Amino acid sequence: MTRPSRRTLLSSTAGLLALSAGCIADGTDDSPDDNDESDDPSEDDPGSDDGGEDLPEEVAGYETQNYQFSTDTETETSSVDLVRDADDATEWLETRTLSDTDPLTGFVDDTDFETSVLVSLESEAPNPCYELVLESIDVQPIEDDETDEGNETDDGSETDGDDEPSSSSTGGDGETDSDGTDGSADKELVLEAGVRDTADENEACTPVITTVGRLVRVTFESEPLTALSATVVDHEGNTSGALMRSDSASASESTSVESDDGTAEDGS
Repeated sequence: MTRPSRRTLLSSTAGLLALSAGCIADGTDDSPDDNDESDDPSEDDPGSDDGGEDLPEEVAGYETQNYQFSTDTETETSSVDLVRDADDATEWLETRTLSDTDPLTGFVDDTDFETSVLVSLESEAPNPCYELVLESIDVQPIEDDETDEGNETDDGSETDGDDEPSSSSTGGDGETDSDGTDGSADKELVLEAGVRDTADENEACTPVITTVGRLVRVTFESEPLTALSATVVDHEGNTSGALMRSDSASASESTSVESDDGTAEDGS
């Protein structure tokens, strides 16, 4: 029998190594594809608040920041604040006894009040395992009884709201009111929110009165709306409503409690 030469043995060994390397590579070809699929940027981002749902045409987008702090006294109604400029935002932050203001401070600092407004929604919870959730955002025309009720004439008497407004009229697309505005004064931002228990089934939460809140930044396609209608349902099912109009950020609030038979009692 002819003994194989050293060159023949080396060639055979190199061939086996190449074949083995090919098998190993074949067994791992699918891994990169799997990783690419899991990192697909088109998938929903759980950290995003504006999630791609349909928004009113006046709204370019929105973001929210959750927060909470403990309180010493109970409150009967939820509260709503409309923040329209940087000074108001600074004052709003200073009145909150937050354990960590950094997230909210950064959120406020990133707000361009030329195109955006901030709305804070707050309610009470029996423990820190609750969270206030923004459920809907919309833009709607202001009802006539909201804009006309309580209007006073020059002699101090009140009108009944039936007269046509003398200073403005809403036109079609591309038309402006006689005062030069785009008709945004006739619309309001409408927000709905509710308090939700976020605790797991077996999670123990220490009973302590907690204010749960959410700061909402709404960015508009053009000039920000300064009229706001907001409702908040607290952890007991009580509904608080707030109306805010352009000249002042003060709220007109009302509270209603729905009974078992479906009727509502006004708590305002």
